[in-house]
Amino acid sequence: MSSFSNSSMASVDEGRYCRCGNEALLKTSWTQLNSGRRFFTCRISKKKGGCDYFFWYEDRHPPQANRVMWGLLKKVNAFDEKLKRARNIFIIGVVATGLLMFGIWKLKPNC
Repeated sequence: MSSFSNSSMASVDEGRYCRCGNEALLKTSWTQLNSGRRFFTCRISKKKGGCDYFFWYEDRHPPQANRVMWGLLKKVNAFDEKLKRARNIFIIGVVATGLLMFGIWKLKPNC
């Protein structure tokens, strides 16, 4: 299902097989509607000849749990963006300081 954003970590649940005959992978959905909900899928992508096997691993989370997980996920994403901006500002500051120091050294009269 292409509408799902999955975690990068997936595991094999022994005993559950997709229509291709491969062991199914257990993945996690991070969409707003199904945040944190796990599902089984074919280990081979459909583009590479796999089937479109899909089966929910567990029942739906209560709505309150979905709201809490989605809110926490948004906070983590916002923090990641702030961290990315801070790193960029730091790099720009280091480069600017280096250029300034080089310019001062170059313009310094020889004594």
